[in-house]
Amino acid sequence: MNTRKSRSPAWQSALQRAVDTAAELSDVVADRLNAAADPRAKMLRKRRWALRGGVFFAFSSLFWVLVTALLAVWSTPVWVLLITGMIAAGAAFPATLLFLRYRWLRSEPLPPPRSRSTRRLPPRGSAARPPMAALAASERGFFSLLGVMERGRMLPPDELRELTAAAQRTAATMAATAGEVVSMERALRAAPQSRGHLEPTIHAFTRQLDHGVRQYNEMVTAAAQLVSAANTGQMSSSPMSQRRYRDELTGATDRLVGWAQAFDELGRLRSA
Repeated sequence: MNTRKSRSPAWQSALQRAVDTAAELSDVVADRLNAAADPRAKMLRKRRWALRGGVFFAFSSLFWVLVTALLAVWSTPVWVLLITGMIAAGAAFPATLLFLRYRWLRSEPLPPPRSRSTRRLPPRGSAARPPMAALAASERGFFSLLGVMERGRMLPPDELRELTAAAQRTAATMAATAGEVVSMERALRAAPQSRGHLEPTIHAFTRQLDHGVRQYNEMVTAAAQLVSAANTGQMSSSPMSQRRYRDELTGATDRLVGWAQAFDELGRLRSA
């Protein structure tokens, strides 16, 4: 009877590890698919392939030109020179097209870098997964709004860079906090006797993650209001409206940055 009881926790632990491994593998596959669908990465891949193809065909054309010249020195029959010359010309044609395509692709502006919302989420069942999933959705919306504001020149470039830096810093802080939550949850499964010490800390960190998501959503809402006002003409007809929406966005960003800084400092004090 005791043997069965001892086997039960071991079986549950093995099953939990298998579930965690499957969740991690699915997240890795999702990360790869998201990276492949990134518009910026697609544009960079097109540039690389156009450049590589142009260089390959250019060297091929040059090689056959040299072969043709060498054969001409050896008094090779004309029909052989015609064949090698046609091969050289045939390689020069795609080389020219690919170099022109590469030049055109270089002239096109790169899409804005995708946010880190495609980072791997905590395992299923983790207390950190819901807030991090909500953060990922908010990041996608916020960086889409940043692209709209950049194309519409609704804010100066310096302010856009500050918004991007604030969003990235907050997301990094929350990702680090979620990693600590996951580590404590694994320690809790490995050592159930530590539940009384770890559970309160896990709950406190999770509450901080929820608070960070709310602060992030306030910034997204303020950015959406600014974009909506610009598209409906309120900003052009009323400079005061423009100032109000910009102030709301700045205030939401400052509160978010303040939360991230305070949480970072608290983490350093805990680790000291």
